[in-house]
Amino acid sequence: MDNIVDQFFNFLEQVILPNWSDLFGLLPWVLIAIVIVAFVYLVWMWRRAGTRNRSRVPRPVSGSAPADVHLPGPSRWPFLVPIGAAMLLFAIVLPDSDPFNFWLFVVGLIWTIIALLGWLIEASREWRATAAQELAAEHAALGPGAGMNAAVAVMPAHGGAVQPAAQAEPAAPVEPPEGVHLPGPSPWPFFAPISMAVVLYGVIFSSVLIVGGLILALISMVGWYLDAGHEWRTTDEFGHAIPETRDPVRVWPRRLVPVYFSVIVICFALALGPLFQNWLNSMTPAAATPTPVNVPAVPKISAQNIAFDTRTLIVPANRPFDLVFDNNDAGVPHNVQIDSSPAREQTLFDGEVVDGVISITYHVPELAPGEYYFLCKIHPNMNGLVEAIPEPGGPGSAPQPSAP
Repeated sequence: MDNIVDQFFNFLEQVILPNWSDLFGLLPWVLIAIVIVAFVYLVWMWRRAGTRNRSRVPRPVSGSAPADVHLPGPSRWPFLVPIGAAMLLFAIVLPDSDPFNFWLFVVGLIWTIIALLGWLIEASREWRATAAQELAAEHAALGPGAGMNAAVAVMPAHGGAVQPAAQAEPAAPVEPPEGVHLPGPSPWPFFAPISMAVVLYGVIFSSVLIVGGLILALISMVGWYLDAGHEWRTTDEFGHAIPETRDPVRVWPRRLVPVYFSVIVICFALALGPLFQNWLNSMTPAAATPTPVNVPAVPKISAQNIAFDTRTLIVPANRPFDLVFDNNDAGVPHNVQIDSSPAREQTLFDGEVVDGVISITYHVPELAPGEYYFLCKIHPNMNGLVEAIPEPGGPGSAPQPSAP
């Protein structure tokens, strides 16, 4: 009976106090499984709806579309762009080196750039062809010579001064039927996802990008709201969207867009500035004489904004030591794990995962002199090098010269 009760409480303990590090490791696979199940469900619903609605689907009508109606052709680029974006995401989530999977990131970036350029070229070609057709239709409606300059003159039959040709009246804009509203173009539905992408990169790299992404999202919502409000008021007043709201040049937000992209530039400059500074420091030639390294008796390291405060952790060699770890990220789990190398062939120390804000002291076993690799196993992008250096006068240190 006691054995059954113990098994029940052991099972209850695993449910109430699970191993969060293992659950975080399974999170990407759970998300993939959810996407696969959702895709299968959508395909099943699509086939089911198709079977029910097959009798109600109108038959295709031959011929061309009516005047002023544009039907864009099929395009492969909207399907190729998300594939490149998925490659970039997996390169960051599943890294094989510091700080991401370099080759998968390069392939995804090239793929995405080609897909976006292809989409832009195809859309530009279609836009130019549609504009040319509309211009030809407008000239045909105005009559011969409508596209000529007003300086064309007509010579009277019996002499006299040359009279300029009468300027043709511009055709009235064609409006949709009553009760049909065609919204005008707006750039903000394209800018809003950019702000969300900046927030996503901020979660991975720097909190500066999170703040910038939220500012970009606010600008996008304000711009979108102003566009929608202006269009709604004109539609309510005139019964249809006025031509101004359908002109891409006139609806382009000339004031907000520069502010939007300035925020992007400033955020990435602040986020990448420390990396650039570290790169410049690495280009500085080393000093001719080695500088003595201070080996702390009790090393310390802290985590804040999903990043360690150092990329080089100096610890004493040839003896066990205490490592003080401060997790300053509230509610975020972190730990310190020491591996044999960046390839992570062998884990030498696996510290307890703790939720911030908290301070914990790890008891690390003895390390031989040399370089090792440390990381947070919950956030592998938090990593650096461990330098195990013998303490002056300690075991394994160089003998000190005797006094004369």
